[in-house]
Amino acid sequence: MIKRLFILALVAALMPACSNDFELFADKEDIPVVYGLLSKSEDTQFVRLERAFLDKDQSARVIAGEPDSVFYNDAVVELVHLPTGDRFEMERINAADIGLPRDEGDFPTDPNYIYTMDSEVINLTGGDTYGIEVRREGGDNIAYSEALVIGDLRILTPSDPTIQRLNYQGSSSQRIRWREANEVEFFNVRLRFNYEERSSATGGEWVQDELLWVVSNRVRANTVTFVGDEFLQFIGNALVEDPTIDRRFRSIDIRLDAVGSELAAYIDVGLANLGITSSNEIPLYTNVDGGLGVFSSTNFTEVQGFNLTSTAIDSLLDGRFTEQLNFIR
Repeated sequence: MIKRLFILALVAALMPACSNDFELFADKEDIPVVYGLLSKSEDTQFVRLERAFLDKDQSARVIAGEPDSVFYNDAVVELVHLPTGDRFEMERINAADIGLPRDEGDFPTDPNYIYTMDSEVINLTGGDTYGIEVRREGGDNIAYSEALVIGDLRILTPSDPTIQRLNYQGSSSQRIRWREANEVEFFNVRLRFNYEERSSATGGEWVQDELLWVVSNRVRANTVTFVGDEFLQFIGNALVEDPTIDRRFRSIDIRLDAVGSELAAYIDVGLANLGITSSNEIPLYTNVDGGLGVFSSTNFTEVQGFNLTSTAIDSLLDGRFTEQLNFIR
């Protein structure tokens, strides 16, 4: 759940309409702002609902610090499975009560209201469309959106750490392949390098650690390739050379993340003006009718526990990129 809250916070941070510099005004205009990323791989689904309460007589920074101006106290948030019409009302909780206050800034840190639901209750169906409805208690809808839920992901190659070893070394071409998914806009591929180290600072005890290598981002195909030495070069650049530290390889995990079309469009618009020819005004993307924000889907899968081939282990211990890192068997 903490990871999902971080993602929503990151998405919210990209939203120009909710920035601390939002200084537009109107006559008491109340705009719902919705952020929700449905995921079959998470135990809990959650949505952040806030409002941009615009007032020509007060500064946005003053309004942002008032919980009653930021949060709805009478809102009902429902997820709707459109193929069946089944409806699921979400529960509002204060995330600060479970150790997740908002970061310090212009907005309130406590309360930090979000809307949650146990994934077992809604049992998301991959490939189906879900709607989100926001309404005032006893009133009409004030915001609505729809998103196609990303189905289960599957890594095809390599897929079985009990029989496959990874030969990540040399100039050999390496491939990671996964099952195609039509509801996915793009994929991100990462390798987690699990290792342990000991030194006088650890009292001579082995301490586990990890490195995360981004193999490729925004992949629209179902395959990525790379050269084995790229992996070793990453390790060589990421770890500090220290003759007092011994290190041992443990395993490699492969992680595949998928992003839905709505979130992808939101990210594309947010990045559109970050280049050298960009303007200061960032274009606005929203797929929320009656409000602002983004409602989409993400998913991920992971295969853990791969070992390296003996040749790759030799390269890790004595190869040109990592020989000074004191890896031992």
